[in-house]
Amino acid sequence: MEARDEILGKLRQTLARPDLRFPPARVEPLTPETRMTVTSASGTQVELAHRFGQELEKLHGSYQVVETAPEARLALINRLLAWMEEEKLQRKGAVVVTGQERSVLAWDPASLPIPGLDVALADMEIQLVAPRALLTAESREAVRAIRYGITGVEAAFASTGSMLVASGAGTSRAASLLPLRHIALIPFDRLYPTMEDWLAEEREAHHLVDYVRSHANLALITGPSKSADIEMNLTLGVHGPKFVHAILFDRTARSQRQPVVSLTEEEAEDEPARTKSRPGFDVEIPMPPTRQ
Repeated sequence: MEARDEILGKLRQTLARPDLRFPPARVEPLTPETRMTVTSASGTQVELAHRFGQELEKLHGSYQVVETAPEARLALINRLLAWMEEEKLQRKGAVVVTGQERSVLAWDPASLPIPGLDVALADMEIQLVAPRALLTAESREAVRAIRYGITGVEAAFASTGSMLVASGAGTSRAASLLPLRHIALIPFDRLYPTMEDWLAEEREAHHLVDYVRSHANLALITGPSKSADIEMNLTLGVHGPKFVHAILFDRTARSQRQPVVSLTEEEAEDEPARTKSRPGFDVEIPMPPTRQ
């Protein structure tokens, strides 16, 4: 008898013992209704957003939950500026100027869930860089020293604080892999209780197979990049970003603030008639100059 047959025979004899609790003698096949998940989460979208953030914090990440896309845009800019100031204060000795200090590596602006983000960053003198391909040494050198990355997500899972990111046209995986610091923009409509819920939705819509086949890379990101040696010393940022910050928001919500219309002194004279045709606007009327 060969060693392989002997080992398998011992396993079969052991598994045939009636006193074993596992595996059960008769196993009913699982159905979609009885299929169990490893983790679970429930609640409103806001509650799921905070559950996601709490799980992310356990993994050395950070998060914010805001109400609208404009608030998410402001939160992103403030986070970038805070990081830039933090790195400026941490610099010691000679400083190597790369010309990429105020650049962010990102998805194409049209693929990001916040419209006009490239324009808003440009107003803050921050350049959004969205490479189509990094196939040449010159193209890689052009983004090598960028320390900040911005992406959206295909889906996010509240029960584990994980994000599914797919690479493709306009969604370069370099934006979530190369920079030291990564900001993920997560609309509530891309947030699911568990990964199984997202898989079930994709299967029901008959999208899952085509979705997987149409992307060269699917990455499941759970917090910053981590590695540990045999002594269990945890090191962050070894194979990817050291800092991961998620901003969760409702992109369907609208701000409660009304737009402000500034009028000249001449326009203000006939404003009562004009405002009737523009309901819903607050009017800011400048005071006339003081005459001596």
